[in-house]
Amino acid sequence: MYYAWYETATGPHGRWKQWSDDPATEKNPKPKSTAQPLIGYYDSDNSAVVRWHIRLAKASGIDAFLVSWWGQNHLSGISFEKVILPTAQAEGFKVAICSELAQFHDDLKPVVNQMSETLRRVKDNPAYLRFEGKPVVYLYQVPFAPKLTPETFAELTQGIEKEVGPIYWMMDKVGNPNDTGLKFPPDWLKIPEIPMIGFYGTFSIERRWSYQDLAPSYARLAQETHAAGKKVFLPVHPGHDNSGFRTDNFIMPRDKGQTLRGYLRAATEAKADVVLLTSFNEWPETTVVEPSSSWPDPYFYLKILAKWKGIKFKPVPLPESASPR
Repeated sequence: MYYAWYETATGPHGRWKQWSDDPATEKNPKPKSTAQPLIGYYDSDNSAVVRWHIRLAKASGIDAFLVSWWGQNHLSGISFEKVILPTAQAEGFKVAICSELAQFHDDLKPVVNQMSETLRRVKDNPAYLRFEGKPVVYLYQVPFAPKLTPETFAELTQGIEKEVGPIYWMMDKVGNPNDTGLKFPPDWLKIPEIPMIGFYGTFSIERRWSYQDLAPSYARLAQETHAAGKKVFLPVHPGHDNSGFRTDNFIMPRDKGQTLRGYLRAATEAKADVVLLTSFNEWPETTVVEPSSSWPDPYFYLKILAKWKGIKFKPVPLPESASPR
């Protein structure tokens, strides 16, 4: 998962966004993240930074970015169309939209309109990710109090497909924390218009992260999904630490790379059709694999991914605008 929501007060936007909740005039903000980017704070529409990220992804065996998208007028939407998609095309990489709007908006009509307008412009770009010949859209849902029901899912997807044609829907739909354990709701597994189902993260549902704990749950989820005639995507995490901005924080230790290795092993053995890396650069929750100056080896987690993919990682030159910290 890739995030394009960062703004800096020292850049063209003139304010801190996502890096910090401090005022825009603060030159040394109190960061949300407990780790720091190797290249320092950056703007998500900086083409040199996006190019570096994509080259790092390719060097570590990452196949595509699912880009968190908050609407066509949000920085994430503007950056996706103006910077990320054309840069991906130039670099021979794939990207697709992960829509957050369906989760956080009650009225689906403007969501249908915005997503349709955007997809009309981007879906035929050769860099836009496709499965089974269809452009991919990931529909994100939080596991607690989810907004989409099977009925509103149909309203959303049929409305969009009426405007832009068939879409390959990756549906995020995992069991509610009030339930017992990780599970996909049976009524969602029955929806024929959903070819692939999965979820973003375990840390909101089951706060266990060892391979021994993950493997049985991941195997069961994959078996149930495949039995329902669908593909499954399962998340892998290098760690999690949101203590920089939340008092009710949760810390998943990185354990010198063992956490990520355990997730990768569990997802691989479960025969997941897609492995979802959460995340490349979600700095506030510190789930990142993007190089960090906070680690002895800034590229440590990208090297783990590369080894899992059976390739040798080679660092790429830093972006020209970067000043490592």
